[in-house]
Amino acid sequence: MKDITHALHAELLKTKRTLAFWLTLIAPAVVISLQVAMMWDQYSYHLEQSKLFGSAWVFYTQQTLVIWSLLMLPLFVTLETALVAQWEHHSHQWKHLFALPVSRGALYAAKYLCGVAFIGLSCAVLIALILLSGLGFRWVFPGLGFEVAPPLGEMALYGLLMFLGSWLVIAIQTWVAQRWSNFAVACSVGIALTVASVIVIQSKYAGFYPYTLPALVANGFSENIGALNFFAEGVLPVKELLFGSIGGLIAAVIGGWHFVRRDVL
Repeated sequence: MKDITHALHAELLKTKRTLAFWLTLIAPAVVISLQVAMMWDQYSYHLEQSKLFGSAWVFYTQQTLVIWSLLMLPLFVTLETALVAQWEHHSHQWKHLFALPVSRGALYAAKYLCGVAFIGLSCAVLIALILLSGLGFRWVFPGLGFEVAPPLGEMALYGLLMFLGSWLVIAIQTWVAQRWSNFAVACSVGIALTVASVIVIQSKYAGFYPYTLPALVANGFSENIGALNFFAEGVLPVKELLFGSIGGLIAAVIGGWHFVRRDVL
């Protein structure tokens, strides 16, 4: 545990004022900007859907999280894990790190936890921006339904569940980024699997595909009852949530086991 703490501290120091850190703020802002533009262009549609969902906050939050979790989040994980891995790949520092009195498992765990921290921060920023933009809609789009108090507890819970559902994607992309030193390989794998998720999510296998799990959790999906609104119906997608979170931890352990067995990276 001491080795992991030291290795994680070193990883966090390397992220200061880097692109990997600033992207955790930029990526959520891009999604919110897209949502604001859609709200501006399709006001009547959002008004209708807000009435259908029973709350403008519910519809806006769920729509934003689904777009984020299905398209932006897997690509963001791909880029973040690739950037974190390139710090050592680019400067050929692995031999030096392996010579230090720190276990290889701790080095890999620090890489994975650093990726988890980045994604967790980005999800928190996204929820905060949803809240701020929703409050702004009170003046920009009066009568749309944002005048009522926002469901802060539900919004935070939704963001947390989506984040937990992304751990398996983080584990896979962390292993890919550490396994191949070429930046393009890690990005190509993530992009290909993300594009495939757009098709897979419409099939019966969506609940078993790692890159669709965050979106299924964000949509309150359950195999037995179909796609429902988690806020309105109280549906908790337990299977997808456990597969994404516990499966992510198991995949991280397997990736770490493979990492420590390699002689040279």
